[in-house]
Amino acid sequence: MKSPALYGVSLRYNKANWMAEMGTENPFTHKNNYREYSCTNAYQYEQSRTSRIYQQTAYVKLAYTFDFGKKTSREFNSVDRSINSAILKAE
Repeated sequence: MKSPALYGVSLRYNKANWMAEMGTENPFTHKNNYREYSCTNAYQYEQSRTSRIYQQTAYVKLAYTFDFGKKTSREFNSVDRSINSAILKAE
């Protein structure tokens, strides 16, 4: 089976909760065919097909992520470091 070459490029950008992506596959390929064949002593088979999978494609994706949940903030560290104990002393 002879398969055509597959190639492509994509570009992605993220900012805060937004993501944008654009890309293309096989941009310079026109009517790409692939050929299947089998040849034995008693039987011969050959077929040439155009597949939609291997054709020119381009795409644009845009996504937004929602932040669910409670926003929390840091609390002040209120540890008493003046305790003279090896267990409770924080350095």
